[in-house]
Amino acid sequence: MVTLTVPSQRYAVLRHKGANHRIMNSYEELHKWMEQNNCLRLKEKWHIEKYYRWNDIEHLDMDLLDTIQ
Repeated sequence: MVTLTVPSQRYAVLRHKGANHRIMNSYEELHKWMEQNNCLRLKEKWHIEKYYRWNDIEHLDMDLLDTIQ
């Protein structure tokens, strides 16, 4: 077993429900929202994907968390 502690950070979050091959579309939507709301994306920090359902790649349910300043 491995333990990983992610430091406290601020995130912009978007829920992705759908096919695996459409995740990049959701990231593009999240990044567009961040830009429109003047959220500075911190590319060198930890970014997280939190899965609620992953057993069917056509029907994923997950949060995309992108670190912001």
